Amino acid sequence: MKLLVDVGNTALKLALYNEDKITFVEQQQLNWQGITQVLVASVRANPLLDSLVSEANEKGIEVKFAKVSAQQNGVTCAYAEFKNLGIDRWLVVLAAAYLYPNQSSIIIDAGTATTVDVLIDGKTHKGGWIIPGIDLMMESIVLRAEKVFANETVMFANNLGSNTPEALSYGCLAANLGLIQQARALFGENIQVLCTGGYGKLLAQHLENSEFIEDLVLQGLVAY
Repeated sequence: MKLLVDVGNTALKLALYNEDKITFVEQQQLNWQGITQVLVASVRANPLLDSLVSEANEKGIEVKFAKVSAQQNGVTCAYAEFKNLGIDRWLVVLAAAYLYPNQSSIIIDAGTATTVDVLIDGKTHKGGWIIPGIDLMMESIVLRAEKVFANETVMFANNLGSNTPEALSYGCLAANLGLIQQARALFGENIQVLCTGGYGKLLAQHLENSEFIEDLVLQGLVAY
């Protein structure tokens, strides 16, 4: 059994991988019995990760950190300086190739940042885009524009806002959706879209031929 660790910009997620099944677990509920390896995807330092790694080392359990490479599992990275690509982005690309062999995909990870990566024929990573995530967009505007304000009770909708909080929330959603539509304009209107991250489900609800996969980074760790 493997322990999968996904350290993002905001949160740390844990899951157990056993018999081809991924099961999320809370750190305080983690039982080390039966775990033979720890696989880590980390985009930043995290004290909770340090604690996990120390405990695994004490128990003699192998800890392996996923790293980006120029080519893996038949997938070629678009970055000439491949080490500059975030491991989270590389893993969702590997996950797409693993889950949908030989298919093209636009892969969205909508968290602190919204990242877009394009995979062609399950083999060629074409590169991608990074923009502020929905929350970060909203926070930055509120902080810098005196008369723009948010309202936490406003739900996101693919519509025009009729007041300032709606215009802000709806506009930030529209910006993310527009980014994805631009990718489709470049690579094909019918290309499948795979969404993950905190706002992944919201984006998928507003896009045709799209799928929300909560554990896509972890699926990438499995493929890795």
